[in-house]
Amino acid sequence: MPTRISLSVSPSNPIAALNSLVNRARRRIRQADRDDRNATVDERASQDASSAGKPESLPWYRGPFSLTLVGGLLMWTAFPPLDWWPLAWVAPLFWLILIQRDRLGGKRPYLAVWLGCTFHWLFMMYGIRLAHPILNLGWVAMSAYLAVYPLLFIGLTRVAVHRARMSIVLAAPTVWTGLELARGHAITGFSMALLGHTQLDWTSLIQISDIFGAYGVSFVVMLVAASVARMLPASSRTSAGTKPRFAVWPLLIAVVVFVVVVGYGRFRLRDAETSSPSEPMLRVALIQCSFDTSYESDVEKSKEMLGRCLELSQKAVADHPKLDLIIWPESAYTGRLGDVVVEGDLVPPEDIPFDAAEYQKRVIDWTQAFREKAADIASFLNKSLDEDGNVIHHRIHLLAGTDTQHLGPGEPRRYNSALFISPEGELLGRYYKMHLVPFGEYILLGDVFPWVYRLTPMTHGLAAGERPEVFELSGTRMAPSICFESTVPHLIRGQIASLKRSGKPPDLLVNVTNDGWFKGSSILDIHLACAAFRAVENRLPVLVAANTGFSAFVDADGRIVRQGPRRAERVIYAEVERDTRPSWYQRLGDLPASLCCLVCAALAVVGMLRRPRSPKHAKRTE
Repeated sequence: MPTRISLSVSPSNPIAALNSLVNRARRRIRQADRDDRNATVDERASQDASSAGKPESLPWYRGPFSLTLVGGLLMWTAFPPLDWWPLAWVAPLFWLILIQRDRLGGKRPYLAVWLGCTFHWLFMMYGIRLAHPILNLGWVAMSAYLAVYPLLFIGLTRVAVHRARMSIVLAAPTVWTGLELARGHAITGFSMALLGHTQLDWTSLIQISDIFGAYGVSFVVMLVAASVARMLPASSRTSAGTKPRFAVWPLLIAVVVFVVVVGYGRFRLRDAETSSPSEPMLRVALIQCSFDTSYESDVEKSKEMLGRCLELSQKAVADHPKLDLIIWPESAYTGRLGDVVVEGDLVPPEDIPFDAAEYQKRVIDWTQAFREKAADIASFLNKSLDEDGNVIHHRIHLLAGTDTQHLGPGEPRRYNSALFISPEGELLGRYYKMHLVPFGEYILLGDVFPWVYRLTPMTHGLAAGERPEVFELSGTRMAPSICFESTVPHLIRGQIASLKRSGKPPDLLVNVTNDGWFKGSSILDIHLACAAFRAVENRLPVLVAANTGFSAFVDADGRIVRQGPRRAERVIYAEVERDTRPSWYQRLGDLPASLCCLVCAALAVVGMLRRPRSPKHAKRTE
């Protein structure tokens, strides 16, 4: 109702009466303004209460699915094959905008977020479907599973910001880092394609990995993105719809953290220049053959791979006669005959079609044949001819991947192994792969339900090794790993710590792998990036011998000094130097990331608690 103002004026003192009239009018107008503001606030609160639990009406391009999908696609471009790594600092902004909204509304927005993240992982993991048609199902299932983690990131960070009143500048990197650690341990663990891996080419930035692991780099990237998101006008409005005062502190925090991290990295790089010895501790040839791999066993292809490795090794010896070591890829040493170990009495398995005596004879013949094979290969590698046709003898050791069968009174066990062989063909050491790949080397619950293997191209699963090993050559200790073990940071760190406790700290990490399953896809690039981060984390150089790529020599700063081609043969030469710098990551491990994971667990509990009642519900109960 409009405000009424009386215009009656006292004739005795018209000026005083006029002043009184003006003052009353001013008071009435101010009161009317207050009433209008209160009515607006009440109306907005009523609208908020009536829309509680309903999806917010937004244009499609501002909806949860669109923002999540755009952020996920930008994140994909930051990884290989495009490798536009600067976009890793931009991609999270689209997810952070969703986090800062007052309300997403019900369950459907989270379903949209999950679908958008699933598309991101379908692009990222495309290469795993190339090994076998049945893995198309695994590709989709794995992508759907991995999409849960960005979904949890958005949900838990919203709890931190809107329920726990944490600043997004701290909440976002903490939750992201904690979930990356959880992803690396849940089920069998998956630590590939971490956010920090996108920054591999920024050498000074990734040096903090020797304190916090790759998780520390992820934390920094997300912190900077969250600081920018906090300052965006579109995401800095209050619940009343007004813009708050511009805040400078998020930018200051991001700048300070960034300067400290890069400054530390440059300090560590200068430290490496002053502490590196002048003489290499080993001269190594990495043999990269190129054979696509399949589940079906092909003895002829295995023999061909062995032959090509011998030819490439012979060329390496001719070009570099002072070699100390040649490294072959995973499974390259098998040929038609793998390694065998006899434990106790030989009892034939039930499905063997001959008696115990014949079984024992065949195993003995197998063992003898493998020893002769090792001696022949060692002799072949350690002899060459000079220009005059004279025989030159070398002292070159061989490290190669193969299969090892353990036979004895129980069921036979098959291991994925790496062998260390002397110039005379003597077997100096074996390493059995400890961290097996599900659906590649075993089927989950396959031991409980053996019939599951009949549904897959695999006939049986492999056994897992129980302990790390070290191979020693000329005073240099090498810690071997096989295939995707180099993608598991806590495994490699734990192996090194175990070897240190036994008085055999390694000077060098060696990874033998067969990436022929992935037909030259970007999985090869992501795998190599993981190996480079293992080098920085543990301050040890890394040598990778891979079938189809990428064989590489990575120094202790994570720089890829030499790298083989994609899906082609090559010999990579490396003169490996010792690095004497300590690694704080070896001491701290994943403790900082574990604290972030605990924060995630606490936020999950807070998120599951009963929410405060809406104003509409509270009014009904009064």
